[in-house]
Amino acid sequence: MEKKLIYVMDPLCGWCYGNSKHTLALFEAYRDVLDFVIVPGGMWAGPNSRVQSPKRASYFQKHDERIATLTGTVFGEAYFQFIHQQEVKLDSEIPSRAIATVQKFWNVRTVPFMVALQQARYRDGKDLNMDQTYLEICQGLSIDQTEFLLHFHSDAMKRATQEAFSDAIQYASSYPTLLFEAQGQLTLLEQGYSSLAEITENIDRLIEETNTDFIKGSI
Repeated sequence: MEKKLIYVMDPLCGWCYGNSKHTLALFEAYRDVLDFVIVPGGMWAGPNSRVQSPKRASYFQKHDERIATLTGTVFGEAYFQFIHQQEVKLDSEIPSRAIATVQKFWNVRTVPFMVALQQARYRDGKDLNMDQTYLEICQGLSIDQTEFLLHFHSDAMKRATQEAFSDAIQYASSYPTLLFEAQGQLTLLEQGYSSLAEITENIDRLIEETNTDFIKGSI
């Protein structure tokens, strides 16, 4: 497909989880006419990784309750209990690599996998550092668990994840950011949070415009 949606996000970004229902809805609505590319940003990766602490838990809870109020996305009680577990590492590279792995080898399942991964943390209080979290998601999406682990822990996918982080810098300065690309031209659809109706209206307009331009160019 010449046209695509590029979604720049981070698995440890509460606003990205707040957008998850919209992202899945857009995927279901446009999967037959638009390619979907997920670009994880590496917000807390490498030297920027963190650990959970009482101070950070307090910040998360206040921040995430605001996101829930604005977006209607449910943050689970299990999550609010989990963030009080001290010394749990907050490392974006691990879940980002999981997303990159599915995008490489099971592309059609990338968006559902990403959303399930966000739900695992923010709804169910699961640890994204643990292989078991991803294996449960794989099982639900009919992704071969053994093959997933083989690729997930490979040097090739570790390199690909770092490349994705570099790409994210070229696309966006904050998360989440949603872009429409057609014929090499990028149009910003969302930076932060917008209504699904507004995003859909703009996507439909851009698809129509690019289709019209294509027809004119063919005459």
